Amino acid sequence: MSKRRVALTMAGLSLAAAAAVPLTAGATAPGPDSFRAAGKAAATLPTTAAQAATTACGVAVGAVNTTGTAGGYHITATKPPTVANLSQYKLFGVRASSTWYEESDRSTDAYYGMILQGSNLYAAATIYTGTATTPTVRATKLGTGWSGFNHITDSNYVYGPNQHYFLYGLHANGSIYRYKMSPTPKAYGSAPGFSSVRAMTLIAETATYDTLLVTTRGGQLYTVRIPVTAPMKPIVTQVRATGFGGYDELVAQRCGATSTLLTAFDHDTNLATVFAVGHTTGPTTPIRSFGSFKTTFGANVNFLLTGAYGPQRLGD
Repeated sequence: MSKRRVALTMAGLSLAAAAAVPLTAGATAPGPDSFRAAGKAAATLPTTAAQAATTACGVAVGAVNTTGTAGGYHITATKPPTVANLSQYKLFGVRASSTWYEESDRSTDAYYGMILQGSNLYAAATIYTGTATTPTVRATKLGTGWSGFNHITDSNYVYGPNQHYFLYGLHANGSIYRYKMSPTPKAYGSAPGFSSVRAMTLIAETATYDTLLVTTRGGQLYTVRIPVTAPMKPIVTQVRATGFGGYDELVAQRCGATSTLLTAFDHDTNLATVFAVGHTTGPTTPIRSFGSFKTTFGANVNFLLTGAYGPQRLGD
C-alpha cells in the first residue's frame, strides 16, 4: 500500500496551525464539478497497462486567475478532450504554484500546496469542513527572495526507501534550483543552462531520481532527469525538436503503468492541448494528441490537483 503524501505536514506545518495571512476568502457560484472532490479522483486513475486499455485517463487541474479566484478543470482523455469546469472560490493572487495534494478525514477535506506571491514563498491550504462548498483559505510564509522564479514544481516521493520532498524552481538567471522542504526550504543544489526553458513540470519521482519535462521558447521538448544525490547533476535528453514552443505551463499526471497525461496551456490563445506521452525514451518517445479545449476560466496559473496516496508519477 502506498504511503500518504502530505506536502505541508511533511514540511512541519499542520493544517490546524497554519497561520492566516492577510488574504481574503469568499464564496462564488459553484461550477458543474466540485473542486472539493477533484483530488480524490486521482485514486481511481488507471495505473496499469490493462486498466489504461479499458479506462480513459484523466487529470484534475487547479487554476487561479488574475483576480485571485480559484477554479480549474476535470479533464478526461477522450478525443476531443472531455472537460468539466471545477467550482470556483476566492483564493488570492498567485504567481506560480506547485502541486496541491488532497487530504481528508471524516469531516474535513483540504488541499496543500506551495505558491509564489510577489517575492515570497507560501505554504497554502484550502480547508472544507462538514458540508461546506466554499473553503477556508490559509497560508504560511516560508521565505522571501523568490522574485526571480518563474515556475515551481515538486517531487513528493514516499513509496519506498529514500523518501524525499523537493521543490524545484526555474529562475530568470537560467538555472534550476532544488530545495529540501524540511521543514523550511533548504538549498540542495542548482544547475545552469536552462535559460531557454519556457515551462516545466514533474513526470517522474523515484527513490533515486526525479524527472522534469520542459519546453523551450524554440519549441523543443526535453526531459531533465535529476539524481536525488548532491551535487545536482541533471541529465538532459531531447524528446522533440519542434512543436512545443507556444506553451506557457505544463501539468502532468500518471496514465497507466509508466506513461503521462500532459496538459499544455497556451495563455496567448486561451487553449490547452492534451497529450498522451509514453514512457520517455528520447526522440522515440510516443506522443499522441487528444486535441485542445478553450480555457474560458482565464487563469494565468495552472497546477496539478492530486491525492495524498498517489498515484506515483513514473513517466521516465
